[in-house]
Amino acid sequence: MEAKHLSWFKVENFKRFDSLEVKDIGQFNLIVGDNNVGKTSLLEALLFDEENYDQFLINLEFALENRELYVHNDKFNYINLYSAGNKLLKYLFQFQGGEKRDLTITKKSRKQLTAEEVEHFIVQLKLNDSPHIIRIDQGNVYYLKVVSLLDENKNIYYHFPFLGSKIFYDEETFDFITKISASNKKLEIFKNELKYFLPNLTSIEVSKSIMSDDDTIIIRETGSDSPLPLAAYGDGFIKLFRCLLKMELSSNTRLMIDEIDTGIHYSRMKEFLKKIMQSAKNKNVQIFATTHSKECIKYYTQALEELGLQDSGRIIRIADTKIGIRAYTMQFAEFESAMDAGSEIR
Repeated sequence: MEAKHLSWFKVENFKRFDSLEVKDIGQFNLIVGDNNVGKTSLLEALLFDEENYDQFLINLEFALENRELYVHNDKFNYINLYSAGNKLLKYLFQFQGGEKRDLTITKKSRKQLTAEEVEHFIVQLKLNDSPHIIRIDQGNVYYLKVVSLLDENKNIYYHFPFLGSKIFYDEETFDFITKISASNKKLEIFKNELKYFLPNLTSIEVSKSIMSDDDTIIIRETGSDSPLPLAAYGDGFIKLFRCLLKMELSSNTRLMIDEIDTGIHYSRMKEFLKKIMQSAKNKNVQIFATTHSKECIKYYTQALEELGLQDSGRIIRIADTKIGIRAYTMQFAEFESAMDAGSEIR
């Protein structure tokens, strides 16, 4: 399967971004900038899906939950939290080796639907009480979608390509363990990657042995009679576990990681980043990750160099300027020189 990696991206009317353009995107992209400038918002903007619109809407709703914004009122159109008023939410993008494309979201009410649209959409309108509808335009084709809350679709599960600092593990974790256990090779690779933090690891299982009523991910180690739940381990091990899990599920696409260095001790950070980069390289995953840490930038630079991945690495700086929020992309030589000179690039 061909990897779908972005080389250029622009979003309009998304949260604080009137128009934010990101050029010269690499496979590994570390996003830096001041507090509240929009680093996490850029990750959220990158959750668009140009083919699966149900996935796209679920991604946006999951992103609200990640920020602990829970929308329980189905009379509220949660798309308004991303684009206020009647502004068009527009994505423009280009995959490596491809042509520039665009995708536009228009918010509509039932009253605004034309007779032709009602005819086109009558089944969905009958099946869902939500009054909120969006029109998604791509090229010369448009699609109408009901904006419904996730709990109304609780029997449908999709992979969420975003790793936040607040969510521990969820349904896709169990699904992943089941899938990866079917391949001895994949399971062995996964275990070997985790042994960086846990050298005595022997097995990873989904079991009711600890909590009889619920499935729990348990870890077994050499020399220990009793398994422990994943939640009992340290932040570093759990962070690596979660990152590698998401990596497996994001093969040939992109993965957004918020605050990639959170929970990782500085003495482990370079090797942790190398593990993430190696896994992403093997699985054709494009990484977009945020950080506030100068140490993270230093070890990111060193990790790229030691792995010989300098051409694939970028630092994207988000800044609030007099003409609005802008993104500036730096290639390896530029941010390495800045680090050597002691310049502040966060």
